[in-house]
Amino acid sequence: MASVAAEVRGRRSLASGPSRWLRRPLSWIAREPFFQFIALGALLFAAGEYLEARANFARIDISRAQVEGIKNNYRLQYGASPTTEQLSDLVDQFIKEEVFYHEALRLKLDRDDEIIRRRLVQKYEFLQQDLGTPNDPSEADLRAYYQLHAKNYEIPERLTFSHVFFSIDRSGDDAAKARAERALAVLERERVTRAPDSGDSFPGAVDYAGATPTQVRRAFGASTLSEEIFRMAPGVWAGPFRSGFGWHLVYVAAREPGGIAPYDAVQDAVRRDYIETERSARNAEALASLKKHFIIVREP
Repeated sequence: MASVAAEVRGRRSLASGPSRWLRRPLSWIAREPFFQFIALGALLFAAGEYLEARANFARIDISRAQVEGIKNNYRLQYGASPTTEQLSDLVDQFIKEEVFYHEALRLKLDRDDEIIRRRLVQKYEFLQQDLGTPNDPSEADLRAYYQLHAKNYEIPERLTFSHVFFSIDRSGDDAAKARAERALAVLERERVTRAPDSGDSFPGAVDYAGATPTQVRRAFGASTLSEEIFRMAPGVWAGPFRSGFGWHLVYVAAREPGGIAPYDAVQDAVRRDYIETERSARNAEALASLKKHFIIVREP
């Protein structure tokens, strides 16, 4: 009997200890409407997030617009509309891809993938180009841009000329040069403006109209001919000049001096360059603005 009484007293002492101070505020919190509202809101939010995530990965809608898009893609590729059976197979393939796509996202397979990263960057850059497209420039804008960047519209010097070729493969370098020198005296005496039959067959063109220095170097290489021909006076035969092929005699028929192209002749190019410059500037501003939202740390 005594032991039972002692046990009861022990339980009362525990009930009157620290646990009693915890039960009272917890009981008050449980009865308080404000805390009940917070708990219910948190529960509803968690349930909503779960259901939304479940819905995103469990439902795939195939709209009429998507089906029409599948038809149009097939028509563009094969030149005819798909049959009913073919369309059904195409839609099934589309559904398969959507299922795999969503499942891949659920498994986070898009993380740390260099190909996906590069593709997203390309799509964003494409979006930025659209956003960065400037308004149509005025005539005053274009003329001001032309004056500021006039060197970009410089026209190179051009030559119209004919040449006679003497191959070093036929009789050696010295002999080819000697043949060219003898032919030069004949051409000067006959006063002709072209004489392709006076030399050997050339692998390229014999006559050139409006050739730039770049085009001459492309035809004859970086050679004495390519350098000296633009120092020649028109209307006379000159040479022989060496190239990578052999020796040449050259007759310059006309020279068009280089210089800055007039605005009216390059207006379309000026407009194109102006828009591209403005787009690049806007894209650079957008990138600088985006960078402000990041802390960029680069290891030394």
